[in-house]
Amino acid sequence: MGPMRLAPRLLVAAVSHVGRRQNNEDFHRVLRLEVPSGQLVLLAVADGMGGMEAGEWASKVAIEALSEAARAYAEHLKGGRPAVGLPRVMEKAFALAQRRVEKEAERPGRRGMGTTLTAFLYADWLKEGVVGHIGDSRAYRFGPTGISRLTEDHSWVAERLKEGVLTPTEAERHPYRHVLTRALGLPEARFDLVPLRLAPGEGVLLVTDGLYALVPEAEWRLEKDLQGSLEALLSEALRRGGDDNITAVALRVE
Repeated sequence: MGPMRLAPRLLVAAVSHVGRRQNNEDFHRVLRLEVPSGQLVLLAVADGMGGMEAGEWASKVAIEALSEAARAYAEHLKGGRPAVGLPRVMEKAFALAQRRVEKEAERPGRRGMGTTLTAFLYADWLKEGVVGHIGDSRAYRFGPTGISRLTEDHSWVAERLKEGVLTPTEAERHPYRHVLTRALGLPEARFDLVPLRLAPGEGVLLVTDGLYALVPEAEWRLEKDLQGSLEALLSEALRRGGDDNITAVALRVE
């Protein structure tokens, strides 16, 4: 998709590619909602697991649930009802996504399915937003001072890294590097919330592991042309093998 100028001060971009896989189990969304105060924007990426069809369904179901919750909040605001804090909105949205994925997993052929889910809900009139996160997709803040990671991976390898049992190099090659300790669809799925204010020139980037596993963040360049920057990252990941689905979405305050 090409860049979309949502408002004079917001720019978003998105890329997704199947890579060398047969199916794209990644799913993403950029949703703009007009409300009386301004614009409510939802960005989300999800990386499904549980076999081809099941993984695709899990990621799609999760993001559709998230979008439904964001639209319901927009209608709430349009009705003139009091604003609810964005973390509470995201909390309810993730809880809805968990229920939907669990329900879908009861269908034949979809047992054991699950998905990562990393999302950013931004209220432009407040100049603030919130990241919701579970799994090993990631959210980053970027701007004139560089890129910083906002989320922790919920994976077996990340936990061993934290404990000092594995080195970063060992973690990159470990056979369990794709094993998640938390995901939507798993029992008692716990997710993280990260409130965030953005200054002009700053933004949020959401990516699946198909990108960061091949192109480390130290090499990322997010230039003025945001769509072009994401396409360059995607091309580099494909050049290095592209052995997984690759998805990235970003928003920047102009």
